[in-house]
Amino acid sequence: ELDLCTDNGAMIALAGALRLSADPLQAQRDYGFAVKPRWPLSELPRLRT
Repeated sequence: ELDLCTDNGAMIALAGALRLSADPLQAQRDYGFAVKPRWPLSELPRLRT
């Protein structure tokens, strides 16, 4: 339903903040990751402006 389709960025941020407040040592961990794109940007259609 459309009324349930909202931006979930705030929910993700809150979940992260709650998790971090539960274990402050998490802030010292390395959460890095490598990006592996599957769709080259050169193959995307250009947007009309």
